Amino acid sequence: MPKIKTRQQMGCLLACFHWTMIVFTVGLWTPVYLAARRKRVTVTYLPDDPK
Repeated sequence: MPKIKTRQQMGCLLACFHWTMIVFTVGLWTPVYLAARRKRVTVTYLPDDPK
């Protein structure tokens, strides 16, 4: 016999809390991500073309 599973919807207060935590988490990790991305940049100097 198949099992039927249903999921209840989040309440309004819980949904607001959930999205607030997502936004704050993204806001906290954005500077870390940008700093790591900035750190990976390498600069290569090419010698002048002697002619």
